Amino acid sequence: MLRPVLNRLGVGHLLPVDEEYYACPCCLEAYNRAAVIAGLLTEEHVPPGSLGGRGLLLTCARCNSNAGRFFDAHAGRRKDAEDFASGRVTGRTMPATFHANGIPLRGTAQWTEDGIQFFGVPRQNNPEVQAAYFRTLDEYVETGDSNPNVSFTVHANYDVTRARYSWIRSAYLVAFSALGWSYIFRPIMEPITDQLRNPDTARLRSYMFRDPTAEPSERRILLVDEPDELRCVAVKFGQHVAFLPGLARPLTWEQLAEAFGRRRRPEDRLSGTLDGKDVPWPRWPTYLLDKPQS
Repeated sequence: MLRPVLNRLGVGHLLPVDEEYYACPCCLEAYNRAAVIAGLLTEEHVPPGSLGGRGLLLTCARCNSNAGRFFDAHAGRRKDAEDFASGRVTGRTMPATFHANGIPLRGTAQWTEDGIQFFGVPRQNNPEVQAAYFRTLDEYVETGDSNPNVSFTVHANYDVTRARYSWIRSAYLVAFSALGWSYIFRPIMEPITDQLRNPDTARLRSYMFRDPTAEPSERRILLVDEPDELRCVAVKFGQHVAFLPGLARPLTWEQLAEAFGRRRRPEDRLSGTLDGKDVPWPRWPTYLLDKPQS
């Protein structure tokens, strides 16, 4: 599919004519078939495997690795923190500090069917402070204190912007898989490919919305045409919804950020409803816009 699209754009001469090529949709660097065998192209899970995704397409090993480090790790840690805050039993532990009458104990916390379990990590604690912590707990038990001075803090180390980039990147890859090269090669998409090529700096305004009523397994691509000021490609992963430039009279990334910013409500909710045409969620790349028109 790549060569016909480039020919249609008048830049097909940029590819050698001896064989077929595939371009990483993130950095747009072209690779031949041998690149898969050499490990230069790798299977990409969308969304990331840690967020419930599955293999959908190929990206280059560099872009795949950079996304995991700069974006996906932050999205995963944010999800862990949100799961913990909502009391979900996930089997994951979170770094935490517990206090008994002001005496700290560093360790981990985990939700179980019976409630929250705390585990101290000896190597993270001064032995004398740890002993004082447990003595204080013993005193509370012995005295039968009904209102002990105990608390805990969960430590969630993530960057909100990078976590959002992870979801925006996943939405971009889904839209590419569904719509094709004709969608991502447009000049209006350059800001996101520039961001993905430079993951260590924030270049793109990040914005995400949430639908707390959505089922976690819900997947949807909507070509939004109403309201007109929000026309875009909306990609939904359960609660998470990302918005990309649309097909007809597309709004720029800045215009989308401003328009959706005016509709933002507390907890990243969107006021109003979006209407348009649904596009089938791809189980593998379908490249709908690249197919010859009959």
